[in-house]
Amino acid sequence: MTLYRVLLKQAAQKALLSANTLAGKSVIVDRSLPATSDKLPAIILTTPRDSASSSGRNPAGFTRVTTLAVRGLLTGNTPEEVGQKIDIFAEQIELALMLDPALQGMITQVTSLDTDTMLNSQTAEHTGEVRMLLGLEYIEYYPAIGTPITELVGDVQANGNADFAHFNVPLTS
Repeated sequence: MTLYRVLLKQAAQKALLSANTLAGKSVIVDRSLPATSDKLPAIILTTPRDSASSSGRNPAGFTRVTTLAVRGLLTGNTPEEVGQKIDIFAEQIELALMLDPALQGMITQVTSLDTDTMLNSQTAEHTGEVRMLLGLEYIEYYPAIGTPITELVGDVQANGNADFAHFNVPLTS
């Protein structure tokens, strides 16, 4: 069984690949940094956090929120160029994820969306980075273990009468 957060990450990757962002086909899952400038622009996706709240005293069911972390990296010839590109890149990433029917159909809501952009001109290379954290909420139930119940059979007693009532109820799914 594949973890649902892994499926969400894969769906986000597909959404970003099909959106034709500045990163083009360079949308990477679970890669550690740093990325060399010859590989940029690129988008790196991870799901570093997952939290679950019980839906009650019933079979194991949870409302879960998986954090999708997105890092978009790029370079430019001048700080101004990087500044313009990073804003375009951030918009492309956000729209690709928020407007993708397949990804949005897998969740109940986006609980949060936090975006940070950074520019760095401390070296000869001018680089930019957009960081996004999206809270993707979904409902998850674990399957019950054991033999499935197919019918209920029983006898009801009342006031000492052992043959008060009998029932046999077949259950269908």
